[in-house]
Amino acid sequence: MNLFATLALFAAVQEPPLDPLTEAEIVIVGQRLNGVTVNVGRDAKGRWHCGLTGSTGYPKLDERLCRATTKCVQKGKSDDAAIQACVAKTKPGLIAELRKRAKRGGK
Repeated sequence: MNLFATLALFAAVQEPPLDPLTEAEIVIVGQRLNGVTVNVGRDAKGRWHCGLTGSTGYPKLDERLCRATTKCVQKGKSDDAAIQACVAKTKPGLIAELRKRAKRGGK
């Protein structure tokens, strides 16, 4: 892969800086967060993988949701209700982090 293709690929996955979000916009992101279904599994080599059925619109938030769900499964939560309860405990922190990042201009 040449340097320009590599740079273009890198630029495509960078999350743009966040403008300050209003509380109403944060509520909308929270609703999107609640609407995303997370699938966690392991491959034949034992590596964990996570997939989302949708997006909150903020890649870093999506990534943190994946990590939180994977941790819940790794802790032994196996049925949907137990996993959902475990992840529900982390969602306020995910939204709080989004608020902080928005106030810092996405940094």
